Amino acid sequence: MAFRKHTKVFTVFSFLRLRSVDIVWYQCTYPTFIAAVLILSFLLLESQSVTFDVEKLVADINSLMGILVGFYIAALAAVSSFSNKNLDQVMKGRAPTLTNTCKGQQLAKPLTRRRFLAVLFGYCAVLSIVLYISGAFYLRLLVSNSGLPWVQIVKWVAWIVYTWMISSLLVVTLLGLHYLVERMHRE
Repeated sequence: MAFRKHTKVFTVFSFLRLRSVDIVWYQCTYPTFIAAVLILSFLLLESQSVTFDVEKLVADINSLMGILVGFYIAALAAVSSFSNKNLDQVMKGRAPTLTNTCKGQQLAKPLTRRRFLAVLFGYCAVLSIVLYISGAFYLRLLVSNSGLPWVQIVKWVAWIVYTWMISSLLVVTLLGLHYLVERMHRE
């Protein structure tokens, strides 16, 4: 129980704790599919003598992440402070729920549009920060490939996780933009 008070920094990952019939598509299915297609394309193109300048690709993604961090934090601030009665209504249809612990009891509460967007953009903000730091770390890390097989395994696992995080960021960003552009203005 003493550890619970130290978990506040993980609140930004609440998007992954949302429960709904539809939300699992955006949390896991779409990002995994996109990441698999990207990795398979990379492998197929590499076997066809087409090479990627991975450092340049990561540098370009890092440039974008530097911009997106500010966008997501601004979107989070705007959603939190924007006065619109539609934002404070519980989402219609199969509203996602978020389970919280209150006085030792697990409570699953349906989300309002404002809370949903705050959770969504908080997740996007932290994911873009993690991607930015990971990209900067990758660009400055020099690993001598001494023929050890674990070096290649670690490299591929890191590349798969990085690609999945980018795919997740893309999917969740599109979901958030859908709500900002379309759903937020409906009654």
